[in-house]
Amino acid sequence: MPKRKIIKIDESKCDGCGACIPGCHEGALRIIDGKARLVSDVYCDGLGACLGYCPKNAITIEERESARV
Repeated sequence: MPKRKIIKIDESKCDGCGACIPGCHEGALRIIDGKARLVSDVYCDGLGACLGYCPKNAITIEERESARV
């Protein structure tokens, strides 16, 4: 599998406010069990449009192996 940039959410920092959700135009983020979660690596474009919306700095971008459709 190729490596590509994908967001990573630090659950210990995330307070589930949902501010990141509108910033993700790909629909890759959802609030599940009170925390922001990446629904699927496939949906994440790796550009990090959601980063600036997180007041807790819980979202970062990492490079890792992931399938891409």
